[in-house]
Amino acid sequence: MKKNVLILGASAPIAKYSYEFLKNDPNVNLTLFLRNPDKVFDKERSIIGDAMNLEDLVHAMKGIDIVYSCLGPYNMVPLAKNVIEAMNQNKIKRVYWMATLGIYGEVDFNDEEAISELGDYRDPDTYLGDQRIAADLLENSNLDFTIIRPNWLTDKEIIEDIRIENRNGMSFIGEISRKTVGKYLATLINEPTTHMYDSIALTAKGEKTE
Repeated sequence: MKKNVLILGASAPIAKYSYEFLKNDPNVNLTLFLRNPDKVFDKERSIIGDAMNLEDLVHAMKGIDIVYSCLGPYNMVPLAKNVIEAMNQNKIKRVYWMATLGIYGEVDFNDEEAISELGDYRDPDTYLGDQRIAADLLENSNLDFTIIRPNWLTDKEIIEDIRIENRNGMSFIGEISRKTVGKYLATLINEPTTHMYDSIALTAKGEKTE
């Protein structure tokens, strides 16, 4: 049976890579949710809406089996609340949520500029803090969640081998291409029980900076 998959924030680079890997998949019916009509790249599959508007999300999720969110990267807490509520109203369980590395203090950012930009994951007013609370909302919901935490993203047009660290594992500074993350998400959508109820960090194998 085909799975009806909704990609939220479908104009995001990682989401667009996932779209390329899923658009001809015979097991998937794709719907793309975008805020900006100027960024539509597949008119037949697209819905224009604002994820900060609950009604837009509720409407977009009708008939959907799996939600894949590339929303953000800011204002993640209200976005998470809306996604959870819209999924509950539509009785949808499976969700993939794109977050970022560092939300659990699982990596040591030894770069002062990065520390200044990302902030403390325990402070809700920082980038990492906002991402952390949003991820916690998903973890504490009644949804079948997988949280994705990519390492530093690159624009390399390659598919890399991936090292995966689970929710309670320590990680390290490294890189991974957006294309690799997009491809891996496309793979997970066809393996819906893999990494369910987990938060996974993704890094390209061989990429490590002390």
